Amino acid sequence: MAEIRPFVEGACTAAGIGREDCLKLLLIVEELFTNTVTHGYKGESESPVWMGFVPSEAGFVLSYQDAAPPHNPFGPSFPPETSGLVAKQPVGGLGLRLVRSLVTDARYDREGERNCIRLTFAVRSRR
Repeated sequence: MAEIRPFVEGACTAAGIGREDCLKLLLIVEELFTNTVTHGYKGESESPVWMGFVPSEAGFVLSYQDAAPPHNPFGPSFPPETSGLVAKQPVGGLGLRLVRSLVTDARYDREGERNCIRLTFAVRSRR
């Protein structure tokens, strides 16, 4: 994350995205990255992740890719509804539910040896 944070902040600055939305984007990227390292790469790893941002009229699209084994975080095993007490929820999955709540669209594809996640992020605050 030490290398990723300045990249995300720079992309936000270049796109004129305000601080509040930039912090939300950082939260999303941190969740994806943590899941990649912890679950996909199984801990410390020199394996890469790839990220890109494509500005759009309403915000931008975040493209996030890793080379971990195939896993669709938004597929049929998407975390259960969380309207009940958090203490009664099973461990895991709440971060992905948070990610999904912060974006307008979430897509997953397996392209070659990569998991490819594309998140459409609506921007409410511009500088």
